[in-house]
Amino acid sequence: MAAAVLAALPVTAATAAPARPVSPEAEFLIAVHQGNLAQITAGRLAARKGEVSSVRKLGKRFAAYHRRLDAQVRAAAEALEVRLPAVPNSEQLTLNEQYQATSGRAFDTLFVSSQLSAYERAAKLARIVLRTTTDPTVRKIVVTAAPAIEKNRDALTAARNQIALEQPRQ
Repeated sequence: MAAAVLAALPVTAATAAPARPVSPEAEFLIAVHQGNLAQITAGRLAARKGEVSSVRKLGKRFAAYHRRLDAQVRAAAEALEVRLPAVPNSEQLTLNEQYQATSGRAFDTLFVSSQLSAYERAAKLARIVLRTTTDPTVRKIVVTAAPAIEKNRDALTAARNQIALEQPRQ
């Protein structure tokens, strides 16, 4: 499972050199925590900067959902004595900079397309973790998150379609 987590998300300084060997479950919790931190920030930006109402609504929803999910992840990390990083990974930080630098329809398009990619990776990771983990706490997090992942992917697809319909014709 650790290989799957590492393949799904880029390695950063925060995850590359732990003080002690890291279990697959620890790798998973670290990756999800960093994703939550990124999603909370991205959601807040979308709620504020989105031009299309569906993007603003998704931003609010994502920020709230990932705060709740991260509370579960932090509790599991504490129980498993996993030290979580304080910031998202480098790829997520770069994407956040791109979000901050764009506005209007360009922001909406970037937000929706990048979030669809992120949720696709999350769905793939969830399937892998469900097949491989033996930890009941990690399994519960994934089982609880799976329906939200699907619901958010569907909402992002609908938002992408709305943006495409509302684009000015050339």
